[in-house]
Amino acid sequence: MLSNWVKMYVNYYDRYVKAEDENKTIGIILCKDKNKTLVEITLPKDNEQIFARKYQLYLPSKEELKKQLEG
Repeated sequence: MLSNWVKMYVNYYDRYVKAEDENKTIGIILCKDKNKTLVEITLPKDNEQIFARKYQLYLPSKEELKKQLEG
C-alpha cells in the first residue's frame, strides 16, 4: 500500500538524512496520471507537533488537492 511506503520514507528521512536542527518531516505525495489522481499525506511516527514555514489555518483536504492537480 502506498501510504505505508510514504510513512516508511518519512521515517527513514528523519532518521538518516535530515539535519539535527531541522523539524520532523511531513510527507505529501501528489501524483497525476491520465486516468487517476492520487494524494497521500503522512506524519512521522509519534508526531506530537507540526512546524510550518508558511502558516495556514488548515491543510487542504485530499479532495481539494486532487482538484488543484486536475484543474
